[in-house]
Amino acid sequence: MNVLVTGATGLIGNAIALRLLARGHQVRALVRDPKRAAQVLPAGVALVRGDVTEPDSLAAAMRDVEWLFHAAGMPEQWQPDETIFDRVNRQGTVNVLRAALAARVKRVVYTSTMDVFAAPRGGRLVETNLDTAAKPTAYERSKQAAEREAEVIRREGLELVYVNPGAVYGPSPVHVGLNSFFLQVLNRKAPALPPGGMPVAYVDSVADAHLVAAERGIPGERYLLADTHVTNAELAREILRVEGAGARVPPTTPAWVMKLLATASAPLARVFGFTPLIAPGQLSFLLWNVSVDASKAQRELGFTPTPLAEGVEKTVAFLREQGLVRAR
Repeated sequence: MNVLVTGATGLIGNAIALRLLARGHQVRALVRDPKRAAQVLPAGVALVRGDVTEPDSLAAAMRDVEWLFHAAGMPEQWQPDETIFDRVNRQGTVNVLRAALAARVKRVVYTSTMDVFAAPRGGRLVETNLDTAAKPTAYERSKQAAEREAEVIRREGLELVYVNPGAVYGPSPVHVGLNSFFLQVLNRKAPALPPGGMPVAYVDSVADAHLVAAERGIPGERYLLADTHVTNAELAREILRVEGAGARVPPTTPAWVMKLLATASAPLARVFGFTPLIAPGQLSFLLWNVSVDASKAQRELGFTPTPLAEGVEKTVAFLREQGLVRAR
């Protein structure tokens, strides 16, 4: 099978590409910098220069492709210019899917996010409850808009399956999002923890579900993926247990203090060019504190949640091997 992966140098896309290659597929990766990409992708992956924000660069990458995994995107993290979320997540998705439709790609699996669904704070997400109201962060709004655009293209004839993971972590060429939380805790750079929590998913299980979605996912359907829900304190406790140094779990900062910090630091960060300790969008997500019902993915994709202890152990071991954790 000829397969193209966008975002193959990122967390989810990289895991997808490695699994496809191991299963004997002909794997192609759309990359902005082939030289850098060659450092994190095996030689068996063909590198094609292109960018999701440059439509003219996509046609060559799509040639003779049967499956497309669109995992490229700007993840939820601090960005001084929030318009980049729309350019990459919405318009980039439109560009990729339009190119796939023109190239007559047989099946597309689009990595979206749990954030497009609705639930009250502390509630539970299910696939039948898409959020029709605008979300509170630029990242979330860009992903909502991307799915709306994707639906238009799907109805024009593109065979498209949505995968909507929670907060993904695990071995990766990049360390943003939840992986950065691991590094902060392991390297004692988190004197205090933000309140709230999130549904988490270990990357291997997420990648496996993507491949099954390509094989037998139902076009137009969405599949939520998460192993479990954890608070930040629970996750930090598990990370430190695995790390084995007997360190004390940092205290959890009250929500009102974190809101003040996030609100005050964001405009200063834009002016002076630093990354805030916590961005308003990150705090909004953590305080939402929802869980995920992954039963549909378990039934239809055979998704098997990874136990938290197992996922954390593998992630800590990987970060140590990479020399990213300071010596005890």
